[in-house]
Amino acid sequence: MKFKTIFFLFNGIILFSFLFIALMPLFVLGGDYTRIFWEENWFLALIFILFISVLDGYFLMNWRMFSLLEREDWPGLTAYLEKEIYEKKKITSRNIRMMVNTSLTISNLDKIKRLENEVSDKKPLILAKHGILLGIPYLLEQNLEEGKLFFTNCINGASDKDKPWLQWCYAFLLLSGRENDEAVPYLADLSKTGKDPVLKLLSIYLLSTSSQDTDELKKEFLEEYPDRDKLEKIITRSKGNNIVVLLLSSILDDSRNWLYTN
Repeated sequence: MKFKTIFFLFNGIILFSFLFIALMPLFVLGGDYTRIFWEENWFLALIFILFISVLDGYFLMNWRMFSLLEREDWPGLTAYLEKEIYEKKKITSRNIRMMVNTSLTISNLDKIKRLENEVSDKKPLILAKHGILLGIPYLLEQNLEEGKLFFTNCINGASDKDKPWLQWCYAFLLLSGRENDEAVPYLADLSKTGKDPVLKLLSIYLLSTSSQDTDELKKEFLEEYPDRDKLEKIITRSKGNNIVVLLLSSILDDSRNWLYTN
């Protein structure tokens, strides 16, 4: 459905709902009671006006962005986001996520690197929160030394919620550099304490590639997820919420085959 159609349909539904509420006393109880009702409940109209003004204001302020998304004009959206981030200094979580996703769509990792530098310089306190997204170039290009430094900094400033995936990315780079002894403690901890089943599976699998005994961890995971289809659904949902999981599709395929066929 077209963005403009959604916008006007939404406004039409809201307006119809308000008119229904506003006129219902007139049809049910007559004009005198309607006047008394609105004298006592005038604030309802004010709430409606504020509600529709805020929502319409949001849509109108972001009209160009939504239009570019609708047309799938990725170069245009990239230029729009660059203006928002670098000229208007709007380094928001939404703009960061959209810039990373758009940069991946047009296969331009340099734009993510530039964004990382901007966030590090202007908004260092939110770097760890978006470390997974901003660290994607290090994972894809196997830039080991700079990548390890980046993820170390993020881990040190991360919340408990963000830290596990950052630790996994750090361990992945350690393994890529054949620093198995340094990577094993991170993977072993994530394999036992990880709450995200996708993260846990990836940790156990990478641990197994490091010549570690993972039979017991694998057995426990299979007891929790004996049905491959159930795990597939969890992974599919995770791909929609975490772009790193989407980028790790090949490793996930290997890990599932290892889990259910050996």
